[in-house]
Amino acid sequence: MRLFAPAPGGERLAQALAEGPFERALTLAIERSGLGLARLRERLAASGVPVSTTTLSSWRTGRSRPERPESLRALALLEPVLDVPPGALRALLDRPRTGSPAPRAARWDRLWENRSLLPMVLNSFEDSSPESVSVHETLHVDAAGRMRSLHVREVLRALDEPAFVRIVALRGFTPGQSPELVSARYCRPGCVRATPEQAFSVTELVLDHPLAPGETGIVEYRFAFRDEEPDARYDRRFRLPIAEHLLEVHFDPAALPAECLSYRQDSPTGPELETAEVRVRPGVPAHVIRTGQGAGIHGVRWRW
Repeated sequence: MRLFAPAPGGERLAQALAEGPFERALTLAIERSGLGLARLRERLAASGVPVSTTTLSSWRTGRSRPERPESLRALALLEPVLDVPPGALRALLDRPRTGSPAPRAARWDRLWENRSLLPMVLNSFEDSSPESVSVHETLHVDAAGRMRSLHVREVLRALDEPAFVRIVALRGFTPGQSPELVSARYCRPGCVRATPEQAFSVTELVLDHPLAPGETGIVEYRFAFRDEEPDARYDRRFRLPIAEHLLEVHFDPAALPAECLSYRQDSPTGPELETAEVRVRPGVPAHVIRTGQGAGIHGVRWRW
């Protein structure tokens, strides 16, 4: 095993590599190297793994973290350039952060319980994907308890790089039946990856007008659920904090649930937090609105 011997003035880096967090260790390693982000970008591009300077900057500040396979390859190439032990920076991504603020972005592997789906999700999302500022969802449930359709209106904002696409990962409830995109507004369908046996799909929505860094835009889309089995739960998984999330659930008037609760989870296997009763009345949708919420899983569940 190669041990890290700190260069003069590298005591802080040695401590950061031992204790984290990732962004502090990366920042100190870059500062010690004397290389600017543009030089690092050139080194990575020469090795066949292009990463923009804005993405490198986001890694340094903790605004995002390398998760996609290409990003992790870039990180592995950065380590010898920055003269840190192989795997030292990568190991910090797996370490829980204690005694420091939680990272702004949630890791994808904490949001999805089925690890076999992660490669499809990670290969679809970019580290610089636009963030959701506001999400308004309208879910329709029929008298048999089956979800029939989901209409979504989102306000997006590009982060450090121009945004061209919005990626939507959606899970159905019946094996063999992935949710189907039936309409889109202010965007058009792009690549669709689906695993029908797990009722899962990842859909690329190409924006009609690309967003410049910091610019906002609106997209609308609707999915249909085909031949669904009855279910009593729906959630949305946010990798980044969001300013506003409104969820409407339209139940058939002939079959209103006896109880409806909202909840939050930090991970699919974690406990339900911040549960609250959602009022269900004939003629109006049950709804939950949250503002200033952090990353994680936010949903509703009901019983008949």
